[in-house]
Amino acid sequence: MLKVFTYSEKMRNYRSYENMVHARANIFHKRMNWDVVVEREREEDDYDREHNPLYIVAERPDGSHVTSMRLLPTTGPTMLRDIFYKFFPGCPDIYASNIWEATRYCATFKKGDSLAYTGELFVRLSEICLGSGIDIVTGVFFNPMLRVLNKSGWAPTPVMTSEYEGAPITLGTSEISERRMHDIARRYALENAARA
Repeated sequence: MLKVFTYSEKMRNYRSYENMVHARANIFHKRMNWDVVVEREREEDDYDREHNPLYIVAERPDGSHVTSMRLLPTTGPTMLRDIFYKFFPGCPDIYASNIWEATRYCATFKKGDSLAYTGELFVRLSEICLGSGIDIVTGVFFNPMLRVLNKSGWAPTPVMTSEYEGAPITLGTSEISERRMHDIARRYALENAARA
């Protein structure tokens, strides 16, 4: 099951939101050892609290978290502009009403989980973008996420590469198109997922 909601709608999606921020704490803080603030086993930052991002969350039938992503318009504050810019000297500001920034991609797959959860998330992302006039999604990707994106059919075009706390990072952009959306749906055998 997929849930799509904004931060302002989180109380109507309370369990999905809480499962997501708990998963982010587990993956980013405990497993990847990122320098993120975790309180009460939850990873939630000012981009969540102050800028009303959009979330896409894929869940198992029991409602537990599988994978999720956060989206912000680049016309407002973004992690690239506020945090990661210093790691990419000379990079132009990626800023337009038709560009969104994807951050906090989080996956908590268990043995036996279908990889189709990934396909469903990216097909839904494509649908939302196409319906909202968004042509490009940009982000800063660590290698584990980059591998997921490459396998999913959502491989971003690298703009610049650098390192963050000793780990390789890539600034990339992905063009949104119906063709790409349908390619992802076919890759994961999602017969009715690509509705556009």
